[in-house]
Amino acid sequence: MRKIILASAAILALAGCSKKNADQDGDGQVTAAEVSSAMAKDGAMEMTPGEWEVKIDFSNIEGAGIPEVAKAAIKEQIGKGVTTKSCLTKEEAAKPGAGMFGSPEGSNCTFAKFDRTGNKLSIDMTCKPSGMTLKSKMDGSFGAEDYSMTMEQTMEGLPTGAITMKGTITGKRLGDCSA
Repeated sequence: MRKIILASAAILALAGCSKKNADQDGDGQVTAAEVSSAMAKDGAMEMTPGEWEVKIDFSNIEGAGIPEVAKAAIKEQIGKGVTTKSCLTKEEAAKPGAGMFGSPEGSNCTFAKFDRTGNKLSIDMTCKPSGMTLKSKMDGSFGAEDYSMTMEQTMEGLPTGAITMKGTITGKRLGDCSA
């Protein structure tokens, strides 16, 4: 479950979109193919290649079916946050595809919203991995070497019922990738 959260959140924040809304057919859903197509068009946001550090901090967790003891343990764990580092290649930075947004091929993700205006990015995405549904909403700003986004994620299909988590994602370029 933690890997799903990280994949959908950290990777989403690493790039932008070339059109205000990538919904090319106007059906209200932005597919991974539409995201990839939009990213291939002129004006795609180029991130600076190199080593990136991503920090994910969850400030709130809610779930009616979670026992208080379990909720306290989860809050303690997520309160520590998660920091990851990764190398963004020149090719990935120049033309990020749907995989950069937590939607690798076969992940069963759709985008209800994928808007970029200037340095602002707003995403509303739903993924359905392994019998559960993960809904993510993110809003923030980004530049070639850093970004900051707020997020809200709801996981449905868990034995405890739906869980909603709120937090922030920040990223910054640290320098060149190590060999």
